[in-house]
Amino acid sequence: MTKNGKVKRTYEAWNELNKMTKKRTYKAWSEYNDVTLIDLRQDKVPIRIIAGVMKRTESSIHNRIAFLKLGTQKRIKLSMEPEQKFFDKYIKWVDRMVFRR
Repeated sequence: MTKNGKVKRTYEAWNELNKMTKKRTYKAWSEYNDVTLIDLRQDKVPIRIIAGVMKRTESSIHNRIAFLKLGTQKRIKLSMEPEQKFFDKYIKWVDRMVFRR
């Protein structure tokens, strides 16, 4: 600081500020990390908790899940049997052809 109370901006001061801010560096994913992620994902642990345990960002976890294709699989419930669906479509087609004006 100078005598009049203003902060003097020096190279050292900027380095000090940079040390306090969060650094963005890429951490490579190891096989151990992948196995840990798969295990936690199978146990249905929330992404926020996984990110804290693995010391990574939530977006990093989401990206890795997408890369490993571990996302939730959509379950399609069939209300009708496939043959019944075909039969219904066939009847609609016949109705259109027969009653077309």
